[in-house]
Amino acid sequence: MNRLFKPELVKIVESFDSKSECLIFLAAMLTESGCLSFPDRFLAAVKGREEIMSTGIGRSVAIPHARDLTVSCLRIAVCMIKQELDFNSVDNLPVRLVFMIAVPQSSNQDYMKILRALSEFLRRDENRETLLNATSEGDLYEKVHELEDKIRPHLGV
Repeated sequence: MNRLFKPELVKIVESFDSKSECLIFLAAMLTESGCLSFPDRFLAAVKGREEIMSTGIGRSVAIPHARDLTVSCLRIAVCMIKQELDFNSVDNLPVRLVFMIAVPQSSNQDYMKILRALSEFLRRDENRETLLNATSEGDLYEKVHELEDKIRPHLGV
């Protein structure tokens, strides 16, 4: 089974100076994992989406995402930020959890299901708190791995 989350794509970071710096960091993680062949193009797609409407969905969470021809596999990079980051979120509150989803051009149905399942999971206070209470990157990975097991049945993938 192709995992959406991989240990090398789950990081805990002290802080970012800007939303843009955070997006560049996550795109670099996805590039290193081998699923982005043209990271600048993918990053431009993500930033274009952010200009239309912030992916800061509220409650300390952002889910930047893009579907692009240069993405070879569906993958999610996760970053927990220790110091809150302004993300122009819908609730005007800063974020601490960022999930960047890289989606191949052909995966539209899976993409929408993952986005919906992830949003619904993260809307629950106890689920967000579990992730925010992670004490290490390994611990955070275990928690998002469990999250994938909970959302996968809803995906049909």
